[in-house]
Amino acid sequence: MATIRDVARLANVSPTTVSATLTGSAPVSEELKKRVWEAVKKANYRPDPFARNLRMGVSTTIGFVAPDIAAPWVSHLAKAVQRSVADRGYNMLLASNEDDPEREMADIALMISHRVAGLIIAPTSLGEGYAERFATAVSCPAVLVDRVVAPEKFDAVADDNELGGTLVAEYLLRLGHQRAAMLVGRPGISASYERFDAVKAAYAKAGHPMDDRFVCHAVHTADIAYSQVQRLMSQPERPTVIICISNPQVQGTMAGLKNMGLRVPDDVSVISFDGFNPTEGWDPSITCLVQDTATLSNIAVDRLLARMDDKEGLESEVFRIRPRMRIGTSCAPPTA
Repeated sequence: MATIRDVARLANVSPTTVSATLTGSAPVSEELKKRVWEAVKKANYRPDPFARNLRMGVSTTIGFVAPDIAAPWVSHLAKAVQRSVADRGYNMLLASNEDDPEREMADIALMISHRVAGLIIAPTSLGEGYAERFATAVSCPAVLVDRVVAPEKFDAVADDNELGGTLVAEYLLRLGHQRAAMLVGRPGISASYERFDAVKAAYAKAGHPMDDRFVCHAVHTADIAYSQVQRLMSQPERPTVIICISNPQVQGTMAGLKNMGLRVPDDVSVISFDGFNPTEGWDPSITCLVQDTATLSNIAVDRLLARMDDKEGLESEVFRIRPRMRIGTSCAPPTA
């Protein structure tokens, strides 16, 4: 791998002149600049950004720490964050931990050791004492996305889950669904329980409190959703709609219903909070809430830049982004 000294030798200039040309840190004549850039091209020189950051004490890299890049909502959000970061002249370094909090802590430590300018994190939120461990681990400017942890210390940008849950419940009630089942995620995940609490409150307000028998907790994989849906639909009194909060839940729900010979929406309706279901992948198409990843990522990156600047002594704040409903063909008025 070529070094600055290799470039200097080819251009017949000093390493200091090469550095000044590449960084703009000192004036260099046009003639010398031309020789340096020709030598850079000839040597195929690529600067080491981490070494440059250490020398200059600055960084143009923002780290994004994600739970599981294979999850549709994470991949869509990562793409949006990368676009927002690039639009503001920064690079993005990505780490995916497969929802493992130990790997997450290690990824955060590694990025901080590489002197990233700041971090955007979709936290795993898992494990006893997680908030305290997380707050200790994150020792650089950071903004959280999708999930809220230690709001007294960290800014967070997330869906307006109270509004989303209300929109879902009111839509289902207008169709006549009074017996609603809901698959809830793992304990500790703020988005999961914010959505559940909002749906539950809207049903109670309408005079149709949710039946505890129809609420399934800790459903975070397709396999668990598959078994829970089969249990729900084997009861003498069955729900008329199943509310999912994630893509894996939708996958398990649809597979479980198909295995029982039940049709959507003829026998039971299905709705989801996770709007990243390819339309060509489902028949019927899933009615769902869609996350505004562009707005979410832009606000997160702008807030992080303000944190990095740190001139105003900003207090931590949670920003809520309005989701939108996408009507598919998976919901219909109940038949019984």
